[in-house]
Amino acid sequence: MGWIDRLLGRSRPQAPRNPVNQAIGAMFARAARKAHPERDSYIYPRFTPLGAPLVDHQAVYKPVPINLRAFTRTTYCRRAINCIKDPIRQLDWEIRPVKHRDPAPGWQRRAQIATHCLRHPNDSDSWGTFVEQLVEDYLVGAASYEQQLSSDKSRPIWMWPVDGMTVQIYPLWTGEDPNTPHYLQVPGWGAAVGNVIGGVQFLDNELVYIRPNPSTGDPFGVGAVQIAFDTIGKYLGVNEYSGKLASNSNPNNALWLKDLTPEQRDEIRDYWQNEIEGRGEMPFFGGAEAPTVLKFQNGDASLYLKYMDWLVREIATAFGISPQNLGLEADVNRNTAEISVNRDWDTAIKPVAQAIADYINRMTLHKRLGWIDLEFQFIGMDREDETAIANINQIYLQNNVLTPNEVREKLGIEPLKSKWGDMLAADVAIATQAAMMLGDDLDPMLLPDKGVQPGADSGHAPSMPQTTKNGGDPAIKDNPEDVRGDE
Repeated sequence: MGWIDRLLGRSRPQAPRNPVNQAIGAMFARAARKAHPERDSYIYPRFTPLGAPLVDHQAVYKPVPINLRAFTRTTYCRRAINCIKDPIRQLDWEIRPVKHRDPAPGWQRRAQIATHCLRHPNDSDSWGTFVEQLVEDYLVGAASYEQQLSSDKSRPIWMWPVDGMTVQIYPLWTGEDPNTPHYLQVPGWGAAVGNVIGGVQFLDNELVYIRPNPSTGDPFGVGAVQIAFDTIGKYLGVNEYSGKLASNSNPNNALWLKDLTPEQRDEIRDYWQNEIEGRGEMPFFGGAEAPTVLKFQNGDASLYLKYMDWLVREIATAFGISPQNLGLEADVNRNTAEISVNRDWDTAIKPVAQAIADYINRMTLHKRLGWIDLEFQFIGMDREDETAIANINQIYLQNNVLTPNEVREKLGIEPLKSKWGDMLAADVAIATQAAMMLGDDLDPMLLPDKGVQPGADSGHAPSMPQTTKNGGDPAIKDNPEDVRGDE
Protein backbone atom coordinates (compact mmCIF):
# COMPACT_ATOMS: atom_id res chain seq x y z
CA MET A 1 0.00 0.00 0.00
CA GLY A 2 1.18 3.54 -0.77
CA TRP A 3 1.85 6.47 1.52
CA ILE A 4 -1.58 7.89 0.73
CA ASP A 5 -3.16 4.83 2.31
CA ARG A 6 -1.05 5.26 5.43
CA LEU A 7 -1.90 8.96 5.58
CA LEU A 8 -5.60 8.10 5.45
CA GLY A 9 -5.20 5.57 8.22
CA ARG A 10 -5.61 2.55 5.94
CA SER A 11 -2.14 1.13 6.32
CA ARG A 12 -1.80 -2.40 7.57
CA PRO A 13 1.83 -2.83 8.62
CA GLN A 14 2.88 -6.41 9.01
CA ALA A 15 4.59 -7.25 12.28
CA PRO A 16 7.77 -9.40 12.14
CA ARG A 17 6.96 -13.06 12.35
CA ASN A 18 8.77 -15.71 14.28
CA PRO A 19 10.18 -18.46 12.01
CA VAL A 20 8.57 -21.11 14.20
CA ASN A 21 5.21 -19.40 13.90
CA GLN A 22 5.69 -19.14 10.15
CA ALA A 23 6.38 -22.85 9.92
CA ILE A 24 3.33 -23.69 12.02
CA GLY A 25 1.20 -21.32 9.94
CA ALA A 26 2.43 -22.91 6.73
CA MET A 27 1.61 -26.36 8.08
CA PHE A 28 -1.97 -25.32 8.91
CA ALA A 29 -2.26 -23.58 5.52
CA ARG A 30 -1.29 -26.81 3.75
CA ALA A 31 -3.85 -28.71 5.79
CA ALA A 32 -6.52 -26.15 4.92
CA ARG A 33 -5.67 -26.41 1.22
CA LYS A 34 -6.11 -30.16 1.37
CA ALA A 35 -9.60 -29.69 2.77
CA HIS A 36 -10.30 -26.87 0.29
CA PRO A 37 -9.64 -28.10 -3.27
CA GLU A 38 -7.81 -25.79 -5.64
CA ARG A 39 -9.35 -24.52 -8.84
CA ASP A 40 -7.85 -25.75 -12.12
CA SER A 41 -9.82 -23.58 -14.56
CA TYR A 42 -8.91 -20.02 -15.54
CA ILE A 43 -10.47 -17.10 -13.67
CA TYR A 44 -11.92 -14.70 -16.26
CA PRO A 45 -9.92 -16.11 -19.18
CA ARG A 46 -10.68 -13.11 -21.40
CA PHE A 47 -8.51 -11.01 -19.09
CA THR A 48 -5.66 -13.49 -19.52
CA PRO A 49 -4.48 -13.21 -23.15
CA LEU A 50 -1.93 -15.64 -24.50
CA GLY A 51 1.62 -14.49 -23.93
CA ALA A 52 0.63 -11.71 -21.50
CA PRO A 53 -1.01 -13.23 -18.43
CA LEU A 54 -2.27 -11.06 -15.60
CA VAL A 55 -0.42 -10.90 -12.32
CA ASP A 56 -1.94 -10.92 -8.87
CA HIS A 57 -1.33 -7.22 -8.19
CA GLN A 58 -2.76 -5.99 -11.50
CA ALA A 59 -6.19 -4.38 -11.21
CA VAL A 60 -8.60 -3.98 -14.12
CA TYR A 61 -11.20 -1.26 -14.57
CA LYS A 62 -14.66 -1.39 -16.06
CA PRO A 63 -14.68 0.18 -19.55
CA VAL A 64 -17.87 2.23 -19.64
CA PRO A 65 -18.75 5.42 -21.55
CA ILE A 66 -18.14 8.63 -19.64
CA ASN A 67 -21.66 9.90 -20.37
CA LEU A 68 -23.31 6.82 -18.86
CA ARG A 69 -24.25 8.78 -15.76
CA ALA A 70 -25.52 11.67 -17.89
CA PHE A 71 -27.99 9.34 -19.61
CA THR A 72 -29.62 8.63 -16.22
CA ARG A 73 -30.82 12.25 -16.23
CA THR A 74 -32.83 11.85 -19.41
CA THR A 75 -36.59 11.53 -19.21
CA TYR A 76 -37.29 7.88 -19.92
CA CYS A 77 -34.12 6.51 -18.33
CA ARG A 78 -34.84 8.39 -15.11
CA ARG A 79 -38.44 7.19 -15.13
CA ALA A 80 -37.34 3.58 -15.62
CA ILE A 81 -34.86 3.82 -12.72
CA ASN A 82 -37.46 5.36 -10.41
CA CYS A 83 -39.99 2.63 -11.28
CA ILE A 84 -37.61 0.13 -9.68
CA LYS A 85 -35.91 2.26 -7.04
CA ASP A 86 -38.93 3.87 -5.37
CA PRO A 87 -40.83 0.63 -4.57
CA ILE A 88 -37.69 -0.93 -3.06
CA ARG A 89 -37.14 2.06 -0.80
CA GLN A 90 -40.71 1.80 0.47
CA LEU A 91 -40.40 -1.88 1.37
CA ASP A 92 -40.32 -2.85 5.02
CA TRP A 93 -37.54 -5.17 6.16
CA GLU A 94 -36.41 -7.04 9.24
CA ILE A 95 -33.47 -8.89 10.75
CA ARG A 96 -34.55 -12.39 11.68
CA PRO A 97 -33.01 -15.81 12.38
CA VAL A 98 -31.90 -17.82 9.38
CA LYS A 99 -34.42 -20.44 8.34
CA HIS A 100 -33.73 -24.07 9.21
CA ARG A 101 -31.08 -23.03 11.75
CA ASP A 102 -31.34 -22.58 15.51
CA PRO A 103 -30.14 -19.06 16.43
CA ALA A 104 -27.45 -18.58 19.04
CA PRO A 105 -28.41 -17.14 22.42
CA GLY A 106 -28.87 -13.39 22.46
CA TRP A 107 -29.90 -13.19 18.82
CA GLN A 108 -32.70 -10.71 19.62
CA ARG A 109 -30.19 -8.18 20.92
CA ARG A 110 -27.90 -8.67 17.92
CA ALA A 111 -30.86 -8.30 15.57
CA GLN A 112 -31.70 -4.97 17.22
CA ILE A 113 -28.10 -3.81 16.82
CA ALA A 114 -28.01 -4.83 13.14
CA THR A 115 -31.31 -3.05 12.54
CA HIS A 116 -29.98 0.15 14.12
CA CYS A 117 -26.79 -0.03 12.03
CA LEU A 118 -28.75 -0.41 8.80
CA ARG A 119 -31.21 2.35 9.68
CA HIS A 120 -28.28 4.67 10.43
CA PRO A 121 -25.42 3.43 8.22
CA ASN A 122 -23.37 6.63 8.67
CA ASP A 123 -23.69 10.22 9.86
CA SER A 124 -25.18 11.55 6.63
CA ASP A 125 -27.34 8.70 5.27
CA SER A 126 -30.48 6.99 6.41
CA TRP A 127 -31.60 3.58 5.21
CA GLY A 128 -33.72 5.24 2.51
CA THR A 129 -30.91 7.28 0.97
CA PHE A 130 -28.47 4.40 1.39
CA VAL A 131 -30.57 1.84 -0.47
CA GLU A 132 -31.58 4.41 -3.11
CA GLN A 133 -27.96 4.95 -4.06
CA LEU A 134 -27.31 1.22 -4.14
CA VAL A 135 -30.27 0.54 -6.43
CA GLU A 136 -29.41 3.41 -8.76
CA ASP A 137 -25.76 2.37 -9.09
CA TYR A 138 -26.83 -1.25 -9.53
CA LEU A 139 -29.03 -0.28 -12.49
CA VAL A 140 -26.34 1.96 -13.97
CA GLY A 141 -23.49 -0.52 -13.89
CA ALA A 142 -22.42 -1.67 -10.42
CA ALA A 143 -23.23 -0.84 -6.81
CA SER A 144 -20.76 -0.76 -3.97
CA TYR A 145 -20.49 0.25 -0.33
CA GLU A 146 -17.68 0.40 2.21
CA GLN A 147 -18.05 -1.21 5.61
CA GLN A 148 -15.75 -0.70 8.59
CA LEU A 149 -15.92 -2.04 12.13
CA SER A 150 -15.98 0.20 15.18
CA SER A 151 -15.22 -0.33 18.85
CA ASP A 152 -18.78 0.67 19.87
CA LYS A 153 -20.62 -2.53 20.73
CA SER A 154 -23.99 -0.83 20.23
CA ARG A 155 -22.97 0.21 16.70
CA PRO A 156 -20.28 -2.23 15.57
CA ILE A 157 -20.31 -1.41 11.84
CA TRP A 158 -20.47 1.71 9.67
CA MET A 159 -21.32 1.73 5.97
CA TRP A 160 -20.89 4.29 3.20
CA PRO A 161 -22.14 4.04 -0.41
CA VAL A 162 -19.34 4.09 -3.00
CA ASP A 163 -19.44 4.89 -6.71
CA GLY A 164 -19.05 1.46 -8.26
CA MET A 165 -17.76 2.95 -11.52
CA THR A 166 -14.57 4.11 -9.74
CA VAL A 167 -13.80 0.66 -8.30
CA GLN A 168 -11.20 -1.53 -9.98
CA ILE A 169 -10.97 -5.25 -9.24
CA TYR A 170 -8.06 -7.64 -8.91
CA PRO A 171 -9.46 -10.46 -11.06
CA LEU A 172 -6.96 -13.07 -9.85
CA TRP A 173 -7.88 -12.59 -6.21
CA THR A 174 -8.78 -15.98 -4.74
CA GLY A 175 -9.26 -15.26 -1.05
CA GLU A 176 -6.43 -17.53 0.15
CA ASP A 177 -4.77 -14.57 1.88
CA PRO A 178 -7.38 -12.39 3.63
CA ASN A 179 -4.87 -9.54 3.85
CA THR A 180 -4.60 -9.28 0.07
CA PRO A 181 -6.55 -6.35 -1.40
CA HIS A 182 -9.48 -7.27 -3.61
CA TYR A 183 -10.55 -3.80 -4.79
CA LEU A 184 -8.92 -0.52 -5.72
CA GLN A 185 -10.84 2.74 -5.88
CA VAL A 186 -9.24 5.43 -8.01
CA PRO A 187 -10.26 9.10 -8.32
CA GLY A 188 -11.74 10.63 -11.43
CA TRP A 189 -13.59 8.36 -13.84
CA GLY A 190 -12.07 5.17 -12.45
CA ALA A 191 -10.21 4.34 -15.67
CA ALA A 192 -6.65 4.95 -14.47
CA VAL A 193 -4.45 1.88 -14.77
CA GLY A 194 -1.99 0.71 -12.19
CA ASN A 195 -1.33 1.69 -8.59
CA VAL A 196 -2.24 5.34 -9.09
CA ILE A 197 -1.49 8.06 -6.55
CA GLY A 198 -4.48 8.62 -4.32
CA GLY A 199 -5.98 5.21 -4.96
CA VAL A 200 -7.48 3.41 -1.97
CA GLN A 201 -7.17 -0.36 -1.67
CA PHE A 202 -9.79 -2.42 0.12
CA LEU A 203 -9.83 -5.93 1.46
CA ASP A 204 -12.65 -8.23 0.47
CA ASN A 205 -14.53 -7.69 3.73
CA GLU A 206 -14.09 -3.91 3.65
CA LEU A 207 -15.83 -3.19 0.34
CA VAL A 208 -18.97 -4.86 -1.00
CA TYR A 209 -19.19 -4.88 -4.81
CA ILE A 210 -22.68 -5.78 -6.08
CA ARG A 211 -22.56 -7.07 -9.66
CA PRO A 212 -25.67 -6.76 -11.83
CA ASN A 213 -26.18 -9.62 -14.28
CA PRO A 214 -22.95 -11.43 -13.29
CA SER A 215 -21.22 -13.70 -15.76
CA THR A 216 -17.95 -15.59 -16.13
CA GLY A 217 -16.81 -13.17 -18.83
CA ASP A 218 -15.78 -10.33 -16.53
CA PRO A 219 -15.85 -9.48 -12.80
CA PHE A 220 -17.99 -6.36 -13.19
CA GLY A 221 -21.42 -7.31 -14.50
CA VAL A 222 -23.61 -5.17 -16.73
CA GLY A 223 -26.37 -2.77 -15.68
CA ALA A 224 -29.66 -1.90 -17.34
CA VAL A 225 -28.43 1.56 -18.36
CA GLN A 226 -25.44 -0.05 -20.07
CA ILE A 227 -27.75 -2.37 -21.96
CA ALA A 228 -29.99 0.49 -23.06
CA PHE A 229 -27.09 2.87 -23.79
CA ASP A 230 -27.27 2.70 -27.59
CA THR A 231 -31.08 2.87 -27.57
CA ILE A 232 -31.06 5.95 -25.35
CA GLY A 233 -28.52 7.59 -27.65
CA LYS A 234 -30.70 6.92 -30.68
CA TYR A 235 -33.74 8.34 -28.95
CA LEU A 236 -31.93 11.51 -27.96
CA GLY A 237 -30.76 12.04 -31.54
CA VAL A 238 -34.18 11.49 -33.10
CA ASN A 239 -35.87 13.56 -30.41
CA GLU A 240 -33.56 16.50 -31.06
CA TYR A 241 -34.18 16.31 -34.81
CA SER A 242 -37.96 16.10 -34.33
CA GLY A 243 -37.91 19.03 -31.93
CA LYS A 244 -36.05 21.26 -34.36
CA LEU A 245 -38.33 20.20 -37.20
CA ALA A 246 -41.48 20.89 -35.20
CA SER A 247 -40.17 24.23 -33.94
CA ASN A 248 -39.38 25.42 -37.47
CA SER A 249 -42.29 23.84 -39.29
CA ASN A 250 -43.65 25.22 -42.59
CA PRO A 251 -47.19 25.02 -44.06
CA ASN A 252 -48.24 21.80 -45.69
CA ASN A 253 -49.57 23.58 -48.85
CA ALA A 254 -48.22 26.02 -51.46
CA LEU A 255 -49.83 27.80 -54.46
CA TRP A 256 -48.39 27.53 -57.94
CA LEU A 257 -49.40 30.49 -60.13
CA LYS A 258 -48.35 30.14 -63.75
CA ASP A 259 -46.60 33.02 -65.56
CA LEU A 260 -46.53 35.19 -62.44
CA THR A 261 -43.95 37.94 -62.10
CA PRO A 262 -42.30 38.67 -58.75
CA GLU A 263 -44.15 41.98 -58.51
CA GLN A 264 -47.50 40.26 -59.01
CA ARG A 265 -46.59 37.59 -56.45
CA ASP A 266 -45.79 40.28 -53.88
CA GLU A 267 -49.05 42.07 -54.62
CA ILE A 268 -51.05 38.88 -54.06
CA ARG A 269 -49.20 38.17 -50.79
CA ASP A 270 -49.82 41.73 -49.53
CA TYR A 271 -53.45 41.54 -50.53
CA TRP A 272 -53.90 38.28 -48.63
CA GLN A 273 -52.09 39.43 -45.48
CA ASN A 274 -53.68 42.89 -45.37
CA GLU A 275 -57.21 42.26 -46.58
CA ILE A 276 -58.08 38.60 -45.99
CA GLU A 277 -55.94 36.99 -43.27
CA GLY A 278 -57.52 37.36 -39.85
CA ARG A 279 -60.52 39.38 -41.10
CA GLY A 280 -62.98 36.69 -42.16
CA GLU A 281 -63.41 38.32 -45.57
CA MET A 282 -64.14 36.37 -48.75
CA PRO A 283 -61.17 36.55 -51.15
CA PHE A 284 -61.58 37.22 -54.91
CA PHE A 285 -59.08 36.11 -57.55
CA GLY A 286 -58.98 36.33 -61.28
CA GLY A 287 -56.79 35.05 -64.07
CA ALA A 288 -56.56 32.89 -67.11
CA GLU A 289 -55.87 29.69 -65.14
CA ALA A 290 -56.69 28.49 -61.64
CA PRO A 291 -53.70 28.15 -59.28
CA THR A 292 -52.29 24.71 -58.54
CA VAL A 293 -52.04 23.54 -54.92
CA LEU A 294 -48.78 21.78 -54.01
CA LYS A 295 -48.77 19.33 -51.10
CA PHE A 296 -45.71 18.90 -48.87
CA GLN A 297 -45.07 15.71 -46.94
CA ASN A 298 -45.11 17.23 -43.48
CA GLY A 299 -46.84 15.84 -40.41
CA ASP A 300 -46.32 13.09 -37.82
CA ALA A 301 -44.50 10.81 -40.26
CA SER A 302 -41.69 13.32 -40.67
CA LEU A 303 -41.29 13.56 -36.88
CA TYR A 304 -40.59 9.80 -36.54
CA LEU A 305 -43.04 9.50 -33.65
CA LYS A 306 -43.65 5.79 -34.17
CA TYR A 307 -39.92 5.13 -34.27
CA MET A 308 -39.47 7.00 -31.00
CA ASP A 309 -42.26 4.94 -29.42
CA TRP A 310 -40.46 1.81 -30.49
CA LEU A 311 -37.24 3.11 -28.90
CA VAL A 312 -39.11 3.79 -25.66
CA ARG A 313 -40.37 0.20 -25.69
CA GLU A 314 -36.81 -1.00 -26.16
CA ILE A 315 -35.66 1.07 -23.17
CA ALA A 316 -38.43 -0.46 -21.07
CA THR A 317 -37.36 -3.92 -22.16
CA ALA A 318 -33.77 -3.26 -21.07
CA PHE A 319 -35.01 -2.43 -17.56
CA GLY A 320 -37.48 -5.33 -17.49
CA ILE A 321 -40.56 -3.10 -17.01
CA SER A 322 -43.74 -2.60 -19.02
CA PRO A 323 -43.86 0.23 -21.61
CA GLN A 324 -46.89 1.70 -19.86
CA ASN A 325 -44.57 2.73 -17.01
CA LEU A 326 -42.84 5.03 -19.50
CA GLY A 327 -46.05 6.64 -20.72
CA LEU A 328 -47.03 4.31 -23.58
CA GLU A 329 -50.60 3.51 -22.57
CA ALA A 330 -52.12 2.60 -25.93
CA ASP A 331 -54.13 -0.64 -26.01
CA VAL A 332 -54.05 -0.90 -22.21
CA ASN A 333 -57.11 -2.02 -20.30
CA ARG A 334 -57.69 -3.08 -16.74
CA ASN A 335 -56.78 -6.72 -17.28
CA THR A 336 -53.55 -6.04 -19.15
CA ALA A 337 -52.60 -3.31 -16.64
CA GLU A 338 -52.92 -5.69 -13.67
CA ILE A 339 -50.89 -8.34 -15.46
CA SER A 340 -48.20 -5.78 -16.31
CA VAL A 341 -47.96 -4.59 -12.71
CA ASN A 342 -47.47 -8.15 -11.44
CA ARG A 343 -44.94 -8.88 -14.16
CA ASP A 344 -42.95 -5.73 -13.36
CA TRP A 345 -42.79 -6.72 -9.72
CA ASP A 346 -41.56 -10.25 -10.48
CA THR A 347 -39.09 -9.43 -13.28
CA ALA A 348 -37.70 -6.01 -12.31
CA ILE A 349 -38.28 -4.97 -8.70
CA LYS A 350 -38.03 -8.28 -6.86
CA PRO A 351 -34.72 -9.46 -8.44
CA VAL A 352 -32.94 -6.18 -7.64
CA ALA A 353 -34.19 -6.15 -4.05
CA GLN A 354 -33.20 -9.79 -3.57
CA ALA A 355 -29.71 -9.17 -4.97
CA ILE A 356 -29.09 -6.35 -2.49
CA ALA A 357 -30.47 -8.44 0.39
CA ASP A 358 -28.18 -11.35 -0.53
CA TYR A 359 -25.06 -9.15 -0.46
CA ILE A 360 -26.05 -7.58 2.88
CA ASN A 361 -26.49 -11.05 4.33
CA ARG A 362 -23.36 -12.66 2.94
CA MET A 363 -20.89 -9.78 3.14
CA THR A 364 -22.12 -7.67 6.08
CA LEU A 365 -23.99 -9.87 8.55
CA HIS A 366 -22.21 -13.17 7.95
CA LYS A 367 -18.71 -12.30 6.75
CA ARG A 368 -18.00 -8.94 8.40
CA LEU A 369 -19.95 -9.26 11.65
CA GLY A 370 -19.86 -13.06 11.89
CA TRP A 371 -23.57 -13.31 12.73
CA ILE A 372 -24.30 -16.29 10.52
CA ASP A 373 -27.52 -17.12 12.37
CA LEU A 374 -29.21 -13.85 11.29
CA GLU A 375 -30.42 -12.65 7.92
CA PHE A 376 -31.76 -9.49 6.33
CA GLN A 377 -35.10 -9.95 4.60
CA PHE A 378 -37.47 -7.60 2.81
CA ILE A 379 -41.10 -7.93 3.93
CA GLY A 380 -43.82 -8.28 1.32
CA MET A 381 -41.63 -9.46 -1.54
CA ASP A 382 -43.99 -12.29 -2.46
CA ARG A 383 -47.09 -10.48 -3.65
CA GLU A 384 -50.16 -12.67 -3.66
CA ASP A 385 -53.65 -12.48 -5.10
CA GLU A 386 -55.73 -11.57 -2.05
CA THR A 387 -59.01 -12.61 -3.66
CA ALA A 388 -57.68 -16.04 -4.55
CA ILE A 389 -56.22 -16.50 -1.06
CA ALA A 390 -59.56 -15.53 0.53
CA ASN A 391 -61.38 -18.09 -1.61
CA ILE A 392 -58.87 -20.80 -0.74
CA ASN A 393 -59.16 -20.07 2.98
CA GLN A 394 -62.93 -20.19 2.70
CA ILE A 395 -62.72 -23.65 1.11
CA TYR A 396 -60.33 -24.80 3.86
CA LEU A 397 -62.73 -23.58 6.55
CA GLN A 398 -65.84 -25.06 5.00
CA ASN A 399 -64.17 -28.43 4.40
CA ASN A 400 -62.77 -28.71 7.93
CA VAL A 401 -59.14 -28.44 6.85
CA LEU A 402 -58.17 -25.42 8.99
CA THR A 403 -59.56 -23.67 12.03
CA PRO A 404 -60.22 -19.90 12.04
CA ASN A 405 -57.15 -19.28 14.20
CA GLU A 406 -54.96 -21.26 11.80
CA VAL A 407 -56.18 -19.08 8.95
CA ARG A 408 -55.58 -15.95 10.98
CA GLU A 409 -52.05 -17.11 11.74
CA LYS A 410 -51.35 -17.46 8.01
CA LEU A 411 -52.66 -13.94 7.44
CA GLY A 412 -50.60 -12.49 10.29
CA ILE A 413 -53.67 -11.63 12.39
CA GLU A 414 -53.93 -12.15 16.14
CA PRO A 415 -55.91 -15.31 17.08
CA LEU A 416 -59.42 -15.16 18.44
CA LYS A 417 -59.70 -15.37 22.21
CA SER A 418 -62.92 -17.36 21.92
CA LYS A 419 -62.82 -21.15 22.13
CA TRP A 420 -64.56 -21.31 18.75
CA GLY A 421 -61.41 -20.02 17.02
CA ASP A 422 -59.66 -23.37 17.58
CA MET A 423 -62.57 -25.54 16.40
CA LEU A 424 -63.30 -26.83 12.91
CA ALA A 425 -66.48 -25.79 11.13
CA ALA A 426 -68.08 -29.23 11.69
CA ASP A 427 -67.42 -29.06 15.44
CA VAL A 428 -68.93 -25.57 15.64
CA ALA A 429 -71.97 -26.72 13.66
CA ILE A 430 -72.52 -29.71 15.96
CA ALA A 431 -72.18 -27.55 19.08
CA THR A 432 -74.54 -24.92 17.70
CA GLN A 433 -77.15 -27.53 16.70
CA ALA A 434 -77.00 -29.17 20.11
CA ALA A 435 -77.39 -25.85 21.91
CA MET A 436 -80.46 -24.96 19.88
CA MET A 437 -82.10 -28.33 20.42
CA LEU A 438 -81.54 -28.06 24.18
CA GLY A 439 -82.83 -24.49 24.28
CA ASP A 440 -79.55 -23.04 25.50
CA ASP A 441 -78.57 -19.51 24.65
CA LEU A 442 -76.08 -19.18 21.81
CA ASP A 443 -72.66 -17.70 22.35
CA PRO A 444 -72.73 -14.08 21.09
CA MET A 445 -69.75 -14.92 18.89
CA LEU A 446 -71.99 -17.23 16.85
CA LEU A 447 -74.77 -14.74 16.21
CA PRO A 448 -75.15 -13.61 12.59
CA ASP A 449 -74.99 -9.92 13.48
CA LYS A 450 -71.48 -10.47 14.82
CA GLY A 451 -70.24 -11.23 11.33
CA VAL A 452 -69.29 -14.84 12.08
CA GLN A 453 -69.54 -16.47 8.67
CA PRO A 454 -67.82 -19.56 7.28
CA GLY A 455 -64.60 -18.59 5.54
CA ALA A 456 -64.97 -14.88 6.22
CA ASP A 457 -61.85 -12.76 6.32
CA SER A 458 -62.50 -11.98 9.98
CA GLY A 459 -61.53 -15.53 10.83
CA HIS A 460 -64.43 -16.08 13.25
CA ALA A 461 -66.06 -19.44 13.69
CA PRO A 462 -68.80 -20.19 11.14
CA SER A 463 -72.42 -19.61 12.07
CA MET A 464 -75.31 -21.98 11.38
CA PRO A 465 -78.53 -21.19 9.53
CA GLN A 466 -81.55 -20.22 11.62
CA THR A 467 -82.90 -23.37 13.28
CA THR A 468 -85.56 -24.34 15.84
CA LYS A 469 -85.96 -27.01 18.47
CA ASN A 470 -88.02 -29.15 16.09
CA GLY A 471 -85.40 -30.07 13.59
CA GLY A 472 -84.00 -26.93 12.08
CA ASP A 473 -86.74 -25.92 9.62
CA PRO A 474 -87.91 -22.35 10.45
CA ALA A 475 -91.29 -23.19 8.84
CA ILE A 476 -92.06 -25.65 11.69
CA LYS A 477 -93.42 -23.96 14.77
CA ASP A 478 -91.84 -24.49 18.17
CA ASN A 479 -95.26 -25.07 19.77
CA PRO A 480 -96.24 -28.79 19.63
CA GLU A 481 -99.90 -27.90 19.40
CA ASP A 482 -99.24 -25.97 16.21
CA VAL A 483 -97.53 -29.03 14.80
CA ARG A 484 -100.46 -31.31 15.65
CA GLY A 485 -102.85 -28.78 14.23
CA ASP A 486 -101.03 -28.93 10.92
CA GLU A 487 -101.40 -32.67 10.91
